[in-house]
This record gives sequence, C-alpha cells and structure tokens, in this order.
Amino acid sequence: MQDNIMLLSKSITRNATQFFRQLRAPTRFELMLALVSTGAALLIAWGLYAWLALANLSLIFLTAVLTSAVLAGSYAALLSALLGFLTFNFCFTVPHFSLEVEEQEQLLTLLFFLLVALVVGKLAGDSRQRLLELSEARLAEEQERLRSALLSSVSHDLRTPLASIIGAASSLRTLDAQLTQQDRFELLDGVLSESERLNRYIQNLLDMTRLGHGDMKIERDWVAFGDLVSSSRKRLGSILDGLQIKQHWSDDLPLLYVHPALIEQALVNVLENAARFSPPNGCITIEACCSGSYRAEKSGSAKPNTDATPTLLFSVTDEGPGIPPALRERVFDMFVTGHEGDRSRHGSGLGLAICRGMLGAHAGQIHASQGPAGIGTTITMSLPLLSTREEAGNEQ
Repeated sequence: MQDNIMLLSKSITRNATQFFRQLRAPTRFELMLALVSTGAALLIAWGLYAWLALANLSLIFLTAVLTSAVLAGSYAALLSALLGFLTFNFCFTVPHFSLEVEEQEQLLTLLFFLLVALVVGKLAGDSRQRLLELSEARLAEEQERLRSALLSSVSHDLRTPLASIIGAASSLRTLDAQLTQQDRFELLDGVLSESERLNRYIQNLLDMTRLGHGDMKIERDWVAFGDLVSSSRKRLGSILDGLQIKQHWSDDLPLLYVHPALIEQALVNVLENAARFSPPNGCITIEACCSGSYRAEKSGSAKPNTDATPTLLFSVTDEGPGIPPALRERVFDMFVTGHEGDRSRHGSGLGLAICRGMLGAHAGQIHASQGPAGIGTTITMSLPLLSTREEAGNEQ
C-alpha cells in the first residue's frame, strides 16, 4: 500500500513538474478550446448528475481533456485538466459551489481525476505531436520525391531539344559550304520543331505552377470546337506527320464558352501524348458529341431543353500499347507516364495532369479508357455547355 502511494506521489510530482516546465501564456485557440470543452463537459455532467456517480461524472471531464489534446496538443490538455479539476470540485463535491472537500472519498476521486487527466492529456498530446511530425516527414518526403522527379524531368526534357538545336545550329555554321539547300532546310526544320517542343514543355511547367498556386485566370469567350482542334493540330505541326488524323463530329455542335487558350492547350497535350505512343502510320481519332437535347439559337450557342446541365463530350483515341487498368487514374497525376522506358518517347508526365487541372477549372472532367476492340487508349473529356442566357446570368 505504501509503495502504491509512493508511486502515485511520484507520478503526480513528475507530471506537475512537466506542466510547470511547459508553463507559458496560452494561445487564444488553446484557451478557448479548454474553456469550451470544459463548459460543454459541465453542462453534460450537470444534466446527468442525478443518474451518475461522482467517479463516472469525472469521465465526462476526462473526455474534454482528450478533446483538447487531440485538437490542440498537450498544453491545451493540461489547461483543460486544471479547469476540469476546479470545475468538478466547485460544482459536484460536497459542499457544493466551494473548493473545500469534506468527504475523503470525494477527495481521492478528485486527485485520481487530476492524475489521470494530466497523464492522459500528456500522452494524447504527445501522440498528436508525433502524428503531426510523421505527417510533416511524409509530406517532406513526397515533396522531395516530386522535386527529384521535376529535376529529372527538367534535366532531360530541356536538355534533349536543346542538344538537337545546338547540333543543328553547329552544323549550319561549320558545314555551311558543304550543305545543300535541302540539307539547310532540314536542319532549320529540326531547329524549329525542337524549339516548338521546348516551348510546349516550358508552357506546361508554367501552367502547372499557375494551377498549383491558384493563379489561373479563366477569361472566357465563345469558340467553336472545330477551331480548337485546327489550332491544336497546327501547333503540333510535324509531330503529327506520318499519322492519320480522323475527325468525327456534326457541323451543328454548339459553341463552347471557355478560356480558348487553356482548352486548346489541353487538346495539344492529349494529341501530343497520343502521337508519342502511336505506331508509325497509326491513326488518331478525334470525336465529339453533345449529351442531352439542344435547340440552337441564332447566336450559334446551344440552349438545353432539359434541366440537366448539357455537356460536350470529346475524345482522342490512339492505336498505341494502351494503359493498364491500374494506371488509368494515376496517369493524370504529375510525373506518371503510364509506361516504363525511354523518357524521350513517353514524356515528362505533366501533360495529362495539366489537362485535368485546366478542364477542372471549367468544371469539366477527363478520364482514360481502353480503345475500341481493345486497341490503344481513349482519352475522354467533357465540358459543360452554357446558353447565352446562362452566360449573361453568370457575368452579372
């Protein structure tokens, strides 16, 4: 018995010492949380006072301590334990509304509550701190992984076109007298093609940065889907050489009310991705259709006849190796290419991630599926369609 009393005394002394070492001015959040949790415990305990024993009521205040520990840490838990101890003593021990305690049993209950509250609050607060540190460590590890992937991507995807440009420029300078006119044109075409590739990659990096910081401004305008496809194909230029491009959509597609440059960039990324994985002389199919029923207005836009939000569905299908089912969602994450191997062929893994961000900024969606007859991949995108009346309402 004497040993137990000594252990209890040592434990109280140790926890009290730890508390006073941590003693500082509480933050506003810690103080408010301790007051609110203790006040809530008081109301609940007061309502149950007629049905529960004193020791059971102390568990309600112990719950307040745990709540403070989980939400704000050890210091808030210690504040809550002291407030709970004083409130419990003042309101529920005899004599009521006094800090005096007449009955020895109630005094032991109070001391036991204080001990348990201090220990449990400290343990819960420390556990919370360890979880936060673990989360920070995991976040730092993930950031380091992304940083390494970005550096690897940048070092490769910037160096490759730059090496080609430097090589072509060096040949033009040192071998000018030995080159035919056709050779010069081919070298200049190479410089132009690699410069455009470099420009697209830098644009992707800038767009991903803007999307990540929420700085992407959506300046909408009316644009035809066919015009977006034509501009995208023109920007890709020689990348689509040697590939068959099939286009299927009706001439009366409604206009899109979008940021034209962003949706065009999304199409460029998807088409470039399809071209990378397509076999020589392969076929890329671009299709588009509307969901629901529409009635064309004189302005050229579409007015839905149903209450459901109408959408434009458009897809790009290639004849490449396809994407494994387990990776069809992950390919829209940064630095995931869907295949192992030569990065110069498969790219940096930014294009589809940027597409998802750009379409998401327009309340659109994107997903990957298997191509027709189990061949290749189909990237399907959707964008909501607005009528002129809806667009005017949104701008007011």
